[in-house]
Amino acid sequence: MKSDHFSNCDVCAFRERPVVIVGTRRFSSEILANYICSHTPAQWRIFKQLGDVPLPDSLASSDWRLIFIDCFDLDPAGILRMLKTDGAAFLPHDIIALFNLMREKDDLPELIDLGVRGFFYESDQADFILKGICALKNGELWVSRDVLMEYVARKPRQAPATKRQTAEQLTRREKEVLVLLVAGAGNDEIAARLFVSLHTVKTHICNILKKLGVQNRLQAALWAVKHLQ
Repeated sequence: MKSDHFSNCDVCAFRERPVVIVGTRRFSSEILANYICSHTPAQWRIFKQLGDVPLPDSLASSDWRLIFIDCFDLDPAGILRMLKTDGAAFLPHDIIALFNLMREKDDLPELIDLGVRGFFYESDQADFILKGICALKNGELWVSRDVLMEYVARKPRQAPATKRQTAEQLTRREKEVLVLLVAGAGNDEIAARLFVSLHTVKTHICNILKKLGVQNRLQAALWAVKHLQ
């Protein structure tokens, strides 16, 4: 039976999108893969190394995958080195998530800059990973709000003159929604905070994406970090 968090899997446009698990610990990878498979419609594959995963250039541009990378045996330098070398071909095309991270070792702002979208820790519960899969497939950044706000705070706030016109095209309400996206809020929370319906929130987000010329809410949030004052 599916988890309650995935009651809408049957109508999700991304339900068949595959999940790829990369890690040297085969038994651990199989446990995670089987748990995902038993609770969601997602198909999965396991690879020992990222270099074994079929390259994106062998796929259609729309055939992105959700790739989970086991970081249990990697220190921060090793994670960065792996992403900048073997991961370079995958980051622009696929959704990359890291799991089995140790909180005292990570440097998430730098990893976000590289394009990593999901962060899961050794202590995370299995159902938390399922929620993360849903969010990541729908274009969200799966990271704690504290980390995201730290990431926002360290970015320069001055908007280049060439970007001000784009920002001015947003309505006051769209800017409010965008600020909440930067804070990591989901659609339900945005609706509650702004006292509007979920349909209205989705409409605002759709308009924001079109005006900014971006493809998803993560890109919109990162645009706001760089360009909104």
